Parts: sequence; C-alpha cells; structure tokens
Amino acid sequence: MAFPAKPDRWPDLSSIDDTEANGRDARASLLKVNAEMFVAAPARDREIIETFETLALGFLPAVDRASLAEIARILAPCEDTPDSVLDHLSRHSPEAREIVLKSAARLPVSCSDTCLGTPEGRLRLASCSALDRIIVERLLALREADVEDHLAANPAFVPTEPAFADLVRRAQDRAPLAAILLSRTDLSLADEAALYLAASREHRARIRAKIESALPHRRARLAFMLTEHDVAAFFAAARHGDVGQFEAMLTGALGFPAAAEWRILQAGRYELLALALRALGLCDKEATRIFLTLHPVLCRPLSTVKELVRTVRDVPSAVALALVEAILGVQALSGRSGPPCLSEDGDVIVYRPASASV
Repeated sequence: MAFPAKPDRWPDLSSIDDTEANGRDARASLLKVNAEMFVAAPARDREIIETFETLALGFLPAVDRASLAEIARILAPCEDTPDSVLDHLSRHSPEAREIVLKSAARLPVSCSDTCLGTPEGRLRLASCSALDRIIVERLLALREADVEDHLAANPAFVPTEPAFADLVRRAQDRAPLAAILLSRTDLSLADEAALYLAASREHRARIRAKIESALPHRRARLAFMLTEHDVAAFFAAARHGDVGQFEAMLTGALGFPAAAEWRILQAGRYELLALALRALGLCDKEATRIFLTLHPVLCRPLSTVKELVRTVRDVPSAVALALVEAILGVQALSGRSGPPCLSEDGDVIVYRPASASV
C-alpha cells in the first residue's frame, strides 16, 4: 500500500444529490470514473483509500451486474482496492467474481471461502492469480487431484513457496501431476531431480547433465567403497528375495535416515534401485546379478533389466547419488549415528561403510 502525497484533486461525490444521479446508469458512470481515478492516482494514502471505500460501498448497491463486472475489471488488479469493495463485487455478480479470481492482486476472504465450498470453485481458485499461502494450504489439505493439477499449472504458484515442495512430493506418486510440473520452465534443479523418475528419457538426460555441471561447484563429493563382504551381503539378500532387508541395507550403506522410503518395486521406481547401486559403486555385472535375483518384476520382460543395466553403466556415481538423495528427500550420511570411515582424495570424500549387512 502506497502512502506518499495525495493527488492534487480527488472529487468529493458524497454530496451528489438525486437530481444529479437519479438512475442506475448515472451512478454506474460516476462510480466507474472514480474507480479509474482511484487506480490511476500516483499515490493513495489511507485517507484516500477510506474515502473511496465509503463512496464505492454507497454506490455499488445501485449498480447493475454488467456494470459491476466493468468496475471489477478496473479495480481488481489494484493492490489498494479495499477488501470490502472486492467482497461486494464478488458476492453480487458471478461475472465480477470470475474477474476478481483471475486478476485480483489479492482475494477477499469471503471470495475464497465461497470458492472453497464447491468443487468448481476450488478449481477456479487453484487457477487464480492472487494465491496466498493460506489459500494454497486449504486447497492442498483436500488432496483433490484436479485441484493439485490446476495449482501445478498455475504460474502464480511459484516454486519458492513452501507448499510447492509438498506438491512435488505428491507428484512423485502421480504421473499426471509430475508431467504438469515438469513442463514448467521455472522448476529448480532440486525439484526436477526429485521428479526424475517421472520424466521422459530426454528430460532425464537433461537433468543428469545439469547435475553433472553443478557437481564441480560443490565443496566436496562423496564416493562409496564397498568391500567384497558388503557386495556379497547384497547378493545374498537379493538371492533370498528379501526386499525389506535389501532396502534396509541400501539405507545403511548410504548412511540415510532409517525412515528413508525406497519402494523400489513400485511401478515407475525400478530405476531408483539402479541409481542406488551405481551410487554405491557397483559395476554393471554386479548390479545385473541383483536385478536378476531380487524380484522377477525387475527382469521380466528382458527390456526392463537391460534398461536398468544401462543406467548403472551410463550414469556417473556422483550424479546417481544426487538423484537418489533428491528422489528420497534425504542426504547421504545424515542418518549415520557414529563417525563414518572417511578419507579425502582431492575434492572427493571416500566413504567405506563398516558393513552393508543388517
């Protein structure tokens, strides 16, 4: 809200009598003129805003619906338009409400409450340009797929908003939502990496390239060195088809918090296993042995295992680790209770787990 000097002239229409404005058209015209002057004013202090609010609320009840829509087009984008005026426009004209939803600098509480009460209203609200944190939270609380899709496509809902991370997490389990988010041009690299499994082959390649370009700017990188005993423990867990133990071993070897949720056998998440094995430094032959024994879904059809092996062969281990961290929302070594076995090699920190078995 601006508080510099007042404009030289502000018409006082409070004394207009019935002979000067004895019809709806005259009142609508007078209000539109004042609305235009209010919006065009180089400065609007508290007195000017309150004067306009009093004038507008006095004239609005006598204005027809068509004029209400015109007035909404004038006033909605102005950040200093009083909430009470926007509220009246929204309550008394569906057309004006749509205009307020699409172009208001902010939404009056009554307008958002009205929209939140119906499925159609929530969709319109999710697409409006005047989203704020509270509105977004109230929309996301309902966990409605259509509403989430509209929010994801709304450029007014920017990735820097805290609730955006929640939408990204939901998109990891819902491909259509992930596709909408991945089509945006303003995603951070972290958000893109978190949605890596849902991206197209071409988009995955771009994400990997971005991560690889960003790696040299890190102060240090982690590299993992498993012993023969560690690798044998992974082979044994895979041979027994014990997916729960295998995931726990991945968590321990990478030093992730125990709550890390892998779900490596869920459709669309198989490549997460390949990335994890690559991050731990397993070669393609070792990884293939695991793919062929851990669960049939990883090797039938044969094209599935070939794709997983290609990931192990082609993705650099540091890039694979960054992707696994982003997808799971955790960091390597963050769940390690004791001091890790570390050795520095230039800008690379080599970590050797005490044991991969659990």
